[in-house]
Amino acid sequence: MKWQPEILGGLAALALAAAWPAIAQGADAAALQPYKARYQVHYRGLNGGQIETGLRPGPEAGQWLYETRAFPSLLGRVAVSSQARERGVMQITPSGVRPLTFDFNDGSEGSVKDVRFAFDWNAQRVKGVAEGVPFELDVPPGTQDTASVQAAMLVELLAHRKPTSFPILTGRRLREYRYWSEGHATVMTPFGQFEAVVWANQRDGSTRVTKVWHAPALGYLPVQAMQYRKGQPEVQMRLLSLER
Repeated sequence: MKWQPEILGGLAALALAAAWPAIAQGADAAALQPYKARYQVHYRGLNGGQIETGLRPGPEAGQWLYETRAFPSLLGRVAVSSQARERGVMQITPSGVRPLTFDFNDGSEGSVKDVRFAFDWNAQRVKGVAEGVPFELDVPPGTQDTASVQAAMLVELLAHRKPTSFPILTGRRLREYRYWSEGHATVMTPFGQFEAVVWANQRDGSTRVTKVWHAPALGYLPVQAMQYRKGQPEVQMRLLSLER
C-alpha cells in the first residue's frame, strides 16, 4: 500500500490531506486555533486504519507546528509503523505559507528511511538528509514540503484564490504538482454530511490523481480524499472526528 504526498501530508507516504481550523477571510496567523482531526483510511476497500493530524503553535512566535501520526490496522502495518511521525514547522504570512523545517521518522530503530531538512529563505536554499543521503537544493519562492502544502492549499481557498500549481519538496527532489477545480459535491462522512468544493492534483509525469473534498462550512477542512491510479480508485479517507 503506497500513498503519495499529494493526498496526505507525506507520513511514510501515507498521511492524509490535512485538516485546518476555520479562518475568517483575510485573517492572519493570529486567528488560527489549535485542532486535532482523525480520518478513516481504506485501501482498495480494505480497512487501513486511521490518520490523525494536528495543528498547534510552534516553538517561536508566529510559527505553527503541523503533525501527522498513523494508527494503522493490521493491514496498514505492512506500510507504516504506529510509531511513525511527521512534523513540519511553518510560518503563515500575508503572502502565503512558508515552510521552515520538516522531520519525518518512520518509527523504526534505524534512520535509513527518515527525512529531515531546513529551509534558508534568505539564500533560497534547503539542506537536509533523506533516506541517509545528504542533499542541498535551490528552492524558488512558494516551494512547499509535504506538510506545509496542506496549509498552503487551505490558505488559498480561504482567500478565494484558485491555485494552479505548487513546487513541492518530496524527499530530496523538487517536483511540480498541478491543481485544478472539479466543482461542487455533497459528501457523507462519519462526522456528518457536507457540501464541498472538489479539488484535484497530480504530479507531473505521475499516473496518480488525487481528489480532495473541502467543506466551506468547516473552514475548507478536507472531509474526504480519494487517490486514483490509472483511473482506478485505490485509497480513500473520510473525516471521523474534529476537536478544536
